[in-house]
Amino acid sequence: MAAFTWSQQCKKRTPLLVYIILGNSLNAVHFFLLGAVTGMVLAIIGAVRFGVSIFSTNKLWLTFFLIINTVAAYYVFEGYLLSGTSYLAATFIIISSFLKSDHWMRVAIIIGAFGWLVYGVLIGSIVAIVSNAIFLISSITGWYRHVYLVKSVPTTV
Repeated sequence: MAAFTWSQQCKKRTPLLVYIILGNSLNAVHFFLLGAVTGMVLAIIGAVRFGVSIFSTNKLWLTFFLIINTVAAYYVFEGYLLSGTSYLAATFIIISSFLKSDHWMRVAIIIGAFGWLVYGVLIGSIVAIVSNAIFLISSITGWYRHVYLVKSVPTTV
């Protein structure tokens, strides 16, 4: 929870992604302990994906991880609601990983965070609900601080 929360308060891309890698790894363990297989597998893929996106935002990696995400969701299918929700959340987060625009990266993270919050509700995990709610709030706060306020501050000549 702390890693995800702190990640969105980082201004620079690399520290933000490193904290998210740590958060995804811990989420994978959490989902494993709950028996939430889809969440676990997609969280592991997410940790790897964020590691790759530190070094490259090449659209080929984006395509690769979208395919891996789709194949993984198919093989660990737990019903349309559970697997569909986590699949869509992971897809938005995948897209966010490879966006160069800080604004759109954070918007995609916010949408993905909301999806993971819904997934936490569906699997009945209080820890996932609280963690993802805080991550969602932190993501919105980070977007507000690092994107919205920066655009609304008049520049002096």
